Amino acid sequence: MDFFQRLPIEIFSQSLSGVVEEPIAPRQPGRVRLMGISWAARLATDSAFNLTVHQPVAVVGRQGNTLLVQPQAD
Repeated sequence: MDFFQRLPIEIFSQSLSGVVEEPIAPRQPGRVRLMGISWAARLATDSAFNLTVHQPVAVVGRQGNTLLVQPQAD
């Protein structure tokens, strides 16, 4: 068993709505509140988005216990 093996990425069939609790930037994870629970989160893609506190986000998937997010479309 390779202890440091990357966890698989699961992409959701429908995105969920969350709110940023700690800023998220490229290669800088933060936290998102989803369904009343605070989760570790990172950007879903290698984009140049900077997500700020209280910003709504679309939760599009997860990798282990880390949510994958992107800016919510208007």
